[in-house]
Amino acid sequence: MVRMISFCLVLVFALVASAATRPAKDRVVGPVATSGFETTAVPVLNHLPGTPLDDEGGTPNSTYEIIGTTWYDYQTNGTHGKQIAVDPLGAVHFAWTKGEQEGSASRHVWYNSWIADSLVLGPTGVTVDASSRAGFCNMAASADGFGFPAFHEVLASTGHAAGAIDFLPRAGAYTAFEPSFAGSEPEIIWPHIDMDRQGRIHMVATENGGASAEYYVRGTPSYDSGFGIDINWGDGFVEPWEPATFITIDVACSRMSDRVAVAWIADPTDPVGFFDDENIMLKISEDGGDTWGETINVTGLPAVDTSCVTQGGDWVTCNQDTFRPWLDLSLIFDDDDNVHIAYTAQAYFAFDETGAAGPFGYVYATLWHWGEDREEFNLINQAYFANDSVALGVNNLMCHRPSLAIDTTNGYLYCSFQQFDQHAFSDAGYPMGEFYVTVSTDNGQTWAIPTNVSNTPGEPNQPTGNDPSERDINLAKYITDGTIHALYMHDYAAGSAVAASGAEGPATLNDMIYMKIPVGDIPTSPLQEIWAFRADSTGFPNFSDISAPRVELPEQMLLHPNFPNPFNPSTSLQFDLAKAGDVSLKVFDVTGREVVTLVNQNMSAGAHVVSFDGSAFASGVYFARLEFDGAMMTRKMVLLK
Repeated sequence: MVRMISFCLVLVFALVASAATRPAKDRVVGPVATSGFETTAVPVLNHLPGTPLDDEGGTPNSTYEIIGTTWYDYQTNGTHGKQIAVDPLGAVHFAWTKGEQEGSASRHVWYNSWIADSLVLGPTGVTVDASSRAGFCNMAASADGFGFPAFHEVLASTGHAAGAIDFLPRAGAYTAFEPSFAGSEPEIIWPHIDMDRQGRIHMVATENGGASAEYYVRGTPSYDSGFGIDINWGDGFVEPWEPATFITIDVACSRMSDRVAVAWIADPTDPVGFFDDENIMLKISEDGGDTWGETINVTGLPAVDTSCVTQGGDWVTCNQDTFRPWLDLSLIFDDDDNVHIAYTAQAYFAFDETGAAGPFGYVYATLWHWGEDREEFNLINQAYFANDSVALGVNNLMCHRPSLAIDTTNGYLYCSFQQFDQHAFSDAGYPMGEFYVTVSTDNGQTWAIPTNVSNTPGEPNQPTGNDPSERDINLAKYITDGTIHALYMHDYAAGSAVAASGAEGPATLNDMIYMKIPVGDIPTSPLQEIWAFRADSTGFPNFSDISAPRVELPEQMLLHPNFPNPFNPSTSLQFDLAKAGDVSLKVFDVTGREVVTLVNQNMSAGAHVVSFDGSAFASGVYFARLEFDGAMMTRKMVLLK
């Protein structure tokens, strides 16, 4: 049996505050009932497949199909990746982890596909792997209609990442091939994949156990007379890339060029330390994975100063940044070849109001977007409140698991996620999840108020077994013909219940749902409010009164894109300040060398405009960096002479 991750530590939430003391490697758990659960007869959905899922508004034109079932009621640990892919021929490919009986003693990867308004492989799908045990899969699709599941499997006594190729498109006759790696390496499992424009598979995976590392490999499918016969993984997983926190890595390929991006969450300063220094890390290849650029620390959050309070500092100030990246992210390219990342951040406090050192983590959660074009942080969603139930269960926050998609006809970005219903939970104490989608029409700068597309009704203390929860939601990366393609699990009992040990509810046979959402069902307004990602604990509920209303976060500073860009020889830079303070605006070249200081003084609140004269500098790429009140923002500028 594939060993589950062992190094993640425990976060126990208090009944009143829904807060907890936790070590840095996040694993959020609630009270666990270990006995007294009975297998519950599976109820039916309130709608027939192929009919609107929500008749009362929200998503009146969305329809769904059941593409298979599973007793294994979580599909991911951390970053989800894509279990659904749409090929250029219009076929939709699905892969999922299927527990084949209560307790999931037998667990395998299953596949199904959809084309011409029907399931190709019947109502159940087919098994992909030929191993003794497999699961935790992703899916990619090629231009000629082949689906490529990636997963980990157990052939002997340990698990290995693998990718599989079909004999013919949508035939469901898969053969799996494992990338090789040094015999001294531990298990390298939990793979995530994407396919580039040349039809090559890019796989990333995570080391199991200890201080985890991330690995990368590229594979080339082989065909003979149109039949899929092999995946050549080259030299395989040769050397580990970087240390990481939990299973957070994702990979994305551009459809416009040979750019490939990999992002993950790591402790760059202390990967095994107590305090939560997690940051989003990013690597980019410009040549299809042959070579890679330097690792970019996207979020740039500093390590917590553990001596701050003891040296007389105020606990609010000492907490520093109180949004910290958590267990998951999603990665995608737009058609201008910009990388976009969506990620979850937990409300996090290094100290409480007495000055006691934690860390302390809330179930309160936010979702954020970062784009390579603007290099700024924008709020996607906030669930900055506690649930009414006792706990959320393992690896959960109030909202989490973002999944990005793009409409290539207009550039709109879409993001799905799970959010727990604050007031609906089972009588076992586990909240019911809902499936939300939101949209950005300006490349991620602003996001619409999210739409609840599943809208499953729920009440407090729902009888166990009659407390459905939408979970493990992910979107195909491209919107086609005005349709968002989603795959998720309709769990008929809230909480995770893979086996009796550690169960959070009864085991149920759950449906894997393919949902088709017309883009018109996701309104583009009103817009989500503006929050600052880099924010201390000011304005947040304190530990003694978490029911207090949230005070609006201070507006973040904003460095606008320079205009014109490209420019010759001068360009204008506007920046906005929410309050007066010391401002630094400097320009750097591509080597990181400072070439000029434009501003270094105390300035008033409001909008300010300065000019950069590049007549004395060579053509090339330059970076304007604004620093204010402990925050920093950078813009890329191009001087063309």
